[in-house]
Amino acid sequence: MNERFALPRRDPSFLGRTALVDEVLPGYLDQADDGLPVVLNGRAGIGKTMMSSELAHRQLSRYAEVSWIDATTAGPVLLAEQIAACLTTVREGTGSRLLVLDGVSADPDDVVRHLPRDETKVLITSRADTGIWDRAAARVVEVPVLPREESVRLLRRRVHGLSEADAMRLAGALDDLPLAMDNTASWLTSGMTPGQVLEQLESSASKILSGYRWSDFPRSLAGRLAKATNALAAGTVEDRRMLHLLHALAVLGPDPFPTRALRGDRWEVPDSDAHYLLTFWDLHSRLGVLRDRGLMIVQTGAAKLDRISGAVIRDLLVAQPKDEAVAFALAEQLVAAAVPGRAAPEGAWGDWSLVAPSVLALDPANVHTGPGRKALLDAYGYLVDSGKYKETIDGLSDLRTAWAEHFAQHRADDLVAMSALARAHFGRGHYEDAERLNLQVYWEWERTLGPSDLRTLDASAYCALDLGAKGQHPDACRLAETAWLEQCRRFGEESRPAMRTGSYLARLQTPQDPDHAYRLGRHIHRLQSSHLGSRHQHTLDTAHHLALCLVALNEIGKALPLLKETLKHRQENLPPGHPDTLWTAAHYHLLSGELNRPVPRSAVRATHDGLRRVFDRDHHVVRRLTAMTKD
Repeated sequence: MNERFALPRRDPSFLGRTALVDEVLPGYLDQADDGLPVVLNGRAGIGKTMMSSELAHRQLSRYAEVSWIDATTAGPVLLAEQIAACLTTVREGTGSRLLVLDGVSADPDDVVRHLPRDETKVLITSRADTGIWDRAAARVVEVPVLPREESVRLLRRRVHGLSEADAMRLAGALDDLPLAMDNTASWLTSGMTPGQVLEQLESSASKILSGYRWSDFPRSLAGRLAKATNALAAGTVEDRRMLHLLHALAVLGPDPFPTRALRGDRWEVPDSDAHYLLTFWDLHSRLGVLRDRGLMIVQTGAAKLDRISGAVIRDLLVAQPKDEAVAFALAEQLVAAAVPGRAAPEGAWGDWSLVAPSVLALDPANVHTGPGRKALLDAYGYLVDSGKYKETIDGLSDLRTAWAEHFAQHRADDLVAMSALARAHFGRGHYEDAERLNLQVYWEWERTLGPSDLRTLDASAYCALDLGAKGQHPDACRLAETAWLEQCRRFGEESRPAMRTGSYLARLQTPQDPDHAYRLGRHIHRLQSSHLGSRHQHTLDTAHHLALCLVALNEIGKALPLLKETLKHRQENLPPGHPDTLWTAAHYHLLSGELNRPVPRSAVRATHDGLRRVFDRDHHVVRRLTAMTKD
């Protein structure tokens, strides 16, 4: 065997992949008499090279000659020369032959036309998309991640004394990628604990996934991704622009970026001291090439990097300040172009559920434009509407810290953030925090915009709810009624702000005057049903409080079916575990219990546990549900 094309050393730690190595791949190679190569396809670090090496070693006795070409550093011309040199060498002998081309990144057509036309079996490993290999007439075998039990066995074989629980946690954090686990095992055997490794993966994945010796880097997951990105950086202008897009999507990860939501057809991207236009067609063309090179996962309407590779690329990006600035600028433009036209959930929740993860992945300290700030604020508005109060409080606190130095110039943005933060605190039962924030927002809007501005009136309505939560119902009703009448006068009683504040007013009047509250609530409910629809979130809010009015009027027989219908629509329209659904369910269960109707204990327990998660303090409704579960 020519040493230049010799097999790599066999890895004694190889395990698993039994069906692929012993059955599937040998079967495909046996069928390869027609000259079609067999392609092992999969993302970086999934174990293609190790599998091919193990397969070749196991198959040595079946072939007169087994040759290996490392194609990771070869362009199309050099690879063609290597194939030709290898074939010249092996043709001196007789018998069947196996040729392995490891790490092919060239265009499949440029590779296939240089392959032997005799009975030589050819096995290729490549990250490139399966589709382009299918078009190049090859038999493609996609390599999946390791099953979790095999990942655990691999880690425990490599690291003496590693517990099964720690191996499970590490395998999950490493996406079950064999190369990532191999890199991690090197650190564990050098003295790091599993907890330290997991912490470092969060703070600097690229360091852990580089191996603990400098000589490990070229073969590590970080090394392979660095090589791929460096090749783009050193390539043509188009390659550089593909790298910008790769970096931007890494910044917006790890969730898929919804390209289907993009509005507009061109964006101006800063590139060092210059700018260039990224058109809609450029975007999708570059995504396609990145996919073909195995650097991007592209699906209909979405694009993403796998989680662990995205983390490594983000880390590598930090060392390139100019590239990092371009990445954040492009990422900001993409999220601003993807957000729905308005932050309110009606008719837009489907898009927001796709878009919000990408928007919220963007570091607010790197958001520098008005559209970018609006995208972030709208995303937090969506979080509040979808009942994710704790996430809103944590995220907006970080955002306000990051934006603190800009508040003098962008105070209006901070007031929007404070209003959303107040709504989140109110939802969790932090009424004093909500009142403090809402009052500050109200005073500033009133001072700068006047008492009759839409934003001032909205803030006034929220302040009324805060007073009601403290039991100050007369003051709350007066404040809400003033805001409602002004909204009706200025915008019409069928306007969304007026209908929402009218619903709040009916809710606040219930303890003092349930009859009047019911009449007002019925009127608002009819308006909302007509203008928003019977299943709109605001309509359902009013329906819920109408039922509570009926309870206050001792019309329990009418209240229960209304709560039941409202609960049904909540469950159909809202995400699982939404606080509004839990509230309606809680009142439905409690009222059913008062009427001695059967209530499934499991349903009461689920509602009780859900509300316990919403509140971080005791609440009287939760206490009543607790009593029901003990009866």
